[in-house]
Amino acid sequence: VDVVFTNVQSETGMIWASLCTEDQHKNLGQEPCGMSARVDAQDGASLSFNDVPSGVYAISVYHDSNDNQVLDIDTRGIPFEPTGNSGNAKGFFGPPSFKQMKFRLSGPGDEIAKKISIKLSSVRVP
Repeated sequence: VDVVFTNVQSETGMIWASLCTEDQHKNLGQEPCGMSARVDAQDGASLSFNDVPSGVYAISVYHDSNDNQVLDIDTRGIPFEPTGNSGNAKGFFGPPSFKQMKFRLSGPGDEIAKKISIKLSSVRVP
């Protein structure tokens, strides 16, 4: 699965991405997803998740602009750092649902053809 990041506003820090099944997504934030990867922050940056079995997945992303390896949030849980999701899904008073973010890998070779573009957006600036 190839993922391309757009609307990256700064080249400081890293972009972190997690590829999750629905069960893993339920615990996002408390436990790591099945696969995670990072790439230097820049507009158009990309990364790949390889050897992904058939199934239904979602990708959650954040731009760790201060490179502290956590998504910085305020006391209400609103991210200070840009975030994004597969399907460019956006939540309303919280993160989007797995259903809004999901995509299917249907068989061998499908992961090679699956390209996902995720637009990062900021809710607020610290």
